[in-house]
Amino acid sequence: MTPWSSNSDTITDRLRNHISRFTQGSYSQDIEPEVTNPDQFSVSEPFVCAYLEARSGRKLTEESAATYENHLSQYVSFLKARDVHILDVTLTDIIAYVENCVDLGNRQSTIEGKLTAVHELYVYIRLRTDAADVLTIDPIELDRIDLSEYNTPPPIEREPLDRQELRKLFDAMNSYRNRLIVIVAAETGLRNSDLRNIQVTDVDFEACEIYVRDPKNGAPYNVPISRELRTELQIWCDQYRAGYAAGTSGEYLFPAHNGEKLKTNSGLNTIVTSAAERAGLQRTIGTSEVPPGQREQYDGDIEVREWNRVTVHTLRHTCLTLMKEAGVPLPYRQLVANHRNPKTTQKYSHGRGQEFSSIRDRFDVPR
Repeated sequence: MTPWSSNSDTITDRLRNHISRFTQGSYSQDIEPEVTNPDQFSVSEPFVCAYLEARSGRKLTEESAATYENHLSQYVSFLKARDVHILDVTLTDIIAYVENCVDLGNRQSTIEGKLTAVHELYVYIRLRTDAADVLTIDPIELDRIDLSEYNTPPPIEREPLDRQELRKLFDAMNSYRNRLIVIVAAETGLRNSDLRNIQVTDVDFEACEIYVRDPKNGAPYNVPISRELRTELQIWCDQYRAGYAAGTSGEYLFPAHNGEKLKTNSGLNTIVTSAAERAGLQRTIGTSEVPPGQREQYDGDIEVREWNRVTVHTLRHTCLTLMKEAGVPLPYRQLVANHRNPKTTQKYSHGRGQEFSSIRDRFDVPR
């Protein structure tokens, strides 16, 4: 028997085993993974729950895990409507899912995020569960899907604030803590979750740096801060922080009133969007349809979501744009943005030592 025919026989045996398990009703019982606490998830599919449980806090931050759970919940609902088991999926099914997302009005970036979640789920099933032999889709097949071929709505273009608008936003903040959060965001370009995760010990006052411990891209890194911001943060920690959350011994630089971490991206976004309203800077820059499964997350069970011009993410764009206007070279902006690909940083408009000094000399965030 040749190696080729041996391999063919093995595949045939796997398919027969797969069919046998399915017809005997034991298909999902003897190979589905164990889930410690399935009730914590909004989706009942064991493979999805096991994936989220295994990856949350390890490869996925709290916010990313919530996003993946939402994406995968929609994916499972789609398969259920087609009467397709999650292990029986073919590339045709996934293409149909993509087309359904297009029909719902999803933008290309949104569909990319959903496909990433689906891809990572199947990588997990193939490498970490007993279902690898009966899985009908190879995760690498998803790379064959070209989203540029689909007619999706144009992306929502984020508009950075100019220096005068940034000052107005600072002045509209209703507390010293909130003002400092926004200044840190505009000076460092940190993402929403990274701002909320900063601990007091992450601030190196001597080196004028903030350590970002659990960023979106996974690898911790440092960002420079100005000497002015260092002084403001020192005063905040020494004189005001404990009073903001009375008696707090918590670890977070910008605690909530109860002394704990600001819990959600939406909570911090509300702080920024409300201040932008008071400053007269806020307006709608785009809309998108809210899928039925997500509508309960919004007040009034809305069907269309309006996108604000000024959010925490706007401050990230503002930081990188002001750096570019100040003449900070692209490689240095990439260091601050923690982008893996310089092209990503170019769309928005881990280094130390001389690089950070150069940034501080050129980049002066308005106060």
